[in-house]
Amino acid sequence: MSLIWSEIMFVPDQKIVEETALAWKWLVPEPWKIIFSSMFGGVFLEKEAGDVHWLECGTGVIEKVANSAAEFHAFLSGPRDDAWASRVDDWFLPPLVQQLHKAGKIAGPDQCYGFTILPIFKGGTYNVENCFVVSAREWFTLAGSIHEQVCDVPDGSQVKMKIVD
Repeated sequence: MSLIWSEIMFVPDQKIVEETALAWKWLVPEPWKIIFSSMFGGVFLEKEAGDVHWLECGTGVIEKVANSAAEFHAFLSGPRDDAWASRVDDWFLPPLVQQLHKAGKIAGPDQCYGFTILPIFKGGTYNVENCFVVSAREWFTLAGSIHEQVCDVPDGSQVKMKIVD
């Protein structure tokens, strides 16, 4: 697959950035800014100290990926070796994006892909049938809310979700 960055990542607008920071404040309380996001809501954020982290909205996992934004950008623009390909596949899921495009699910401006069943739950798979196009603002805030509500639930527990207006 030929990698086209605009198909697998985007830069959210300032309102989305602010609402995302609020929705995930319970996990990342210190100030941060979004560098960009994967099409699956994997937010790459830079903390005030300068280090870069990947906040994966589908799983609620946060992982340090670089000591600085410059180091992070250098990695992304560096040699496309096996280590690079593995990280890009993990972070951006390009084969799944390609499958979604073939299925007619193409995210537009300020949109990304969400999961019908989050990957943290039984049945939450990374496949075309479990993905849909959604407003990035809605996805980032909804995922943050759900993860906050279940963060202390032991693995393997049954969870019943109630949607209210």
